[in-house]
Amino acid sequence: MEGERLSAPQPVADLVARARAGDSDAFVVLCDAYRGRLWRIAASVARGADLEDLAQEAVIRAYNSLRSYRGDAPFDAWLCRIALNLSHDYLRSAWKRRVSLSDALPEEGSETTESAEAEAERRELQRRVRQAVANLPEHQRIPIWLHYFEGFNLAEVARLEKASEATVRSRVKAGLKRLSLSLDDLLPVVDAPKQWESQAKGCGA
Repeated sequence: MEGERLSAPQPVADLVARARAGDSDAFVVLCDAYRGRLWRIAASVARGADLEDLAQEAVIRAYNSLRSYRGDAPFDAWLCRIALNLSHDYLRSAWKRRVSLSDALPEEGSETTESAEAEAERRELQRRVRQAVANLPEHQRIPIWLHYFEGFNLAEVARLEKASEATVRSRVKAGLKRLSLSLDDLLPVVDAPKQWESQAKGCGA
C-alpha cells in the first residue's frame, strides 16, 4: 500500500530517516508525493489564498514535528493527521471565512441546465459533509477522515492513534452518529454510515 501512495522511487522509510536527520530534499520529496492529500484536506475548509496558506502551514508543522514520528503508522497517515488538526484549528480561528459557492453556481441571467444544478448540489453536499467531519472532536474526526476519505484501513488508523482497533471502530461509529445528527436534513440516520462512505469517496474529487 505504501508503494502505491508514494510516487518517488526511494522507500518511504529511507526518505523519512533522511528527513529526520536534516535532509530537507528528502522531506520535499515526501511532501511532493503526498501533496494531493494535503491539498484535499485544506480544500475541505478553505478557498483561495487561505487554502494555500493552510497547505503550506501543514508542511511547516510536519517538518517541525518530524522527530516525533516513530514509524508506527504510515507516514502519509501521520501527515494527514497534522493537516486535519490544522484544518480544525482553522475552522475555530479568526481565519475562518464563510465558504462561497459562487464559483460553482451559475451567474444570474445565465442559462441553467439540470446538469449544472445537479453539479452545484453535489458540490454543496460534499462541502457540507467535509466541513461537518472537520468539526468533529479530534478522536472521531481523525479516524473517520483517514478511513473513509483517504482509504486507510482501521488497523493502520489504530496504529497511528495508538489505540486498539475496537476503540477506533467505536470512535468511528460515534462520529458517524454525530454526523447523522448534524446533517439530518441530508441523509436518513438509519442509512448514514453507508452513504457517508459514498459521499466521502466523492469528496476526493
